[in-house]
Amino acid sequence: MARSPYYFDRRLADSAVEFFPRFLRFVDGEWAGRPFELQPWQIRHTRNIFGWRRRSDGTRRYRRVRGWVPRKNGKSEWFAGLGHLFTIGDGEPGAQVFTYAVDKSQASVLFDKAARMVALSEGLSRNYEVTKTALFCPALMSSMRPLSGEATGKHGLSPHAALGDEAHEWPDAKLHTFLVQGMGARRQPMDAIISTAGEIKTYGHELYEESKRVLEDQSLDPETYVFIYEAAPDCDWTSPRVWARANPNLGISLKRESLEAECRRARQSARLQNDFLRYHLNVWVEQARRWFPMHRWADNTAAPRDGELWQRLPETMAHRPAFAGLDLGSTSDMTALVWVFPPAVPGERWTLVPRFWVPEETVGERDAPKSPYRRWVEAGALKTTPGNVTDYDFIEEAVRADAEMFRCMGLAIDPWNATQVAVHLGEDGLPVTLYRQGFRTMAAPSKETERLYLGGALEHGSHPVLEWMWRNATYRQDPAGNIKPDKERAAEKIDGVVATVMGIGLANAEKTEPPSVYRERGVIVV
Repeated sequence: MARSPYYFDRRLADSAVEFFPRFLRFVDGEWAGRPFELQPWQIRHTRNIFGWRRRSDGTRRYRRVRGWVPRKNGKSEWFAGLGHLFTIGDGEPGAQVFTYAVDKSQASVLFDKAARMVALSEGLSRNYEVTKTALFCPALMSSMRPLSGEATGKHGLSPHAALGDEAHEWPDAKLHTFLVQGMGARRQPMDAIISTAGEIKTYGHELYEESKRVLEDQSLDPETYVFIYEAAPDCDWTSPRVWARANPNLGISLKRESLEAECRRARQSARLQNDFLRYHLNVWVEQARRWFPMHRWADNTAAPRDGELWQRLPETMAHRPAFAGLDLGSTSDMTALVWVFPPAVPGERWTLVPRFWVPEETVGERDAPKSPYRRWVEAGALKTTPGNVTDYDFIEEAVRADAEMFRCMGLAIDPWNATQVAVHLGEDGLPVTLYRQGFRTMAAPSKETERLYLGGALEHGSHPVLEWMWRNATYRQDPAGNIKPDKERAAEKIDGVVATVMGIGLANAEKTEPPSVYRERGVIVV
C-alpha cells in the first residue's frame, strides 16, 4: 500500500492553537480583552489546517479552506486570528495577507478585528506597525490589509493568504479568481473563505456546492479543507436540537434566548422564516422569496366572512384624508392604484381601497384558474380600459374622480413609464410625488407594510385581486437587511403590493415632514 503524501504534525497543530490565547484577545462582547480561548470546534479545524503537512517539503497540505457557519458563531473573530497566523506565524518573508468581501466596508470587518487584537495584545503590538489601512510586520516585511470588492487594480498582487468573508454576497468570481491567480509564486498559499448561506443560483452557492462535493469525497480535492454547519432544508426549524447541530457556538457567542426570540418572530412571517433558515440554520434559500404569510390575510379585515366589503369601502371612506400609490403598467400590462387611509382614531385599521385596470382586449388571454380575470371583471374588482393597450387618459380620469371623492393628501407614482401621467395630474393640482423604487425609498415603508399586516392592522375588505397579488408577493433584500417588493422574481403580478407600499410611505412621511409649500398652494410641479 502506497504511503500517504501527507502527515500530521502535532507540534505545529498545538502551536497554532496555543497562538490564540498567548497572543490574541477577544475584541467584542462580554469577553473583550480576555485571552482568545478557542472553542472545541475551532480547535479541531485550526489543528487540521496547520497540522497536516506534505511529506515532500513539510509545507501545509491544505491550500484552500471553505467554511460555512451561521451568524453569531464567532467565525469572523476566529478568521481574524487566523489572519495573524498567516501574516507572522508562518514566518513567510514579504507575506501579503488580504481580507476581502463584497465591498471594502465588509472586508474591513475582519481587518478591524485583527487591528483591535493588536491594540489589546502586548505580544502582537511588538510585531506590528499599525496604520488605518494595514498591519505591517517590519521583521518579515509582511502585511495584512483589506481590499475593496472590485477586481479592478488587483492584478499585481501576490497573496500569501486571502481571507474571503461572506461569499454569499459576492456578485461574481472576478476578485476571488484574481487573488488565487496571484498566488502562483508562493510556497504555501492559502485561499480561505468563510460565509453564511445565501441565495441559490449565485456564485456563493456554486462555492458551497463545490464544498459539499469535497466534504463528501475528499479524493476530489485532497488540498481543500471543508467544514459545514447547517440544518437540512426540510428540518423542523423550530427545534432546539436542530439549532444546536447548526450552531457550534450556541450558548457561547450565540445566546439561546436570542435564538428563541428570533424563532418566535419567524413563526409569524414568511420573510423572517427565510431569514431564520438562512442566517441561523445555514440553509440556502430560493432567490424568489415569499413575503406575506397568507394565514394572516383574514386577520386584516373586520369582516373576514364578508367577501363584498371591498365594494362598500370607497363610499365608507368618502371625504377622508387619503394617500395613494399608482403603479402604471406597460402598454399591455396591469395598472394598480391603491388609496391608503390612515387611522382617524387610535385603534382604527389602515384602510386600503384598490383600483386595478387592464386593456379590455387582453382579458381573455390572461384568464386562468389561478388568475380569473374574467370573473374579477364581472365582479367589478378589475376594470378595463378600451383597446389592447393601456389607455393612460382613461386612468388619469379615474384618478381625478377618486381624488374628488377622497381628500387626496398625496399621490406617489413609480417614475418608470409614468412621467407624462405625473405631469398631467400635477398640473391638475394633485400633490404628485415621483416615488423611486430603490431600497432608499422603499425599505422603510416595506417594513411598515409588513408590520401592519402581521399585526392585523390593515383593512383590505377581502378585495380578490389584492389578495391574489398579496399571495404572489416576493421581496428583495440587500446586505444591510433592507427590503422592498421584487417584481422581477414574483411568479405573477404584485403591482397592488407596490402601490400599497408607496401609499403607506407617503402617509408616514406626512407624519414626520413639514407641510409642502406646493400643497399649501394647491399645485405641485413635477
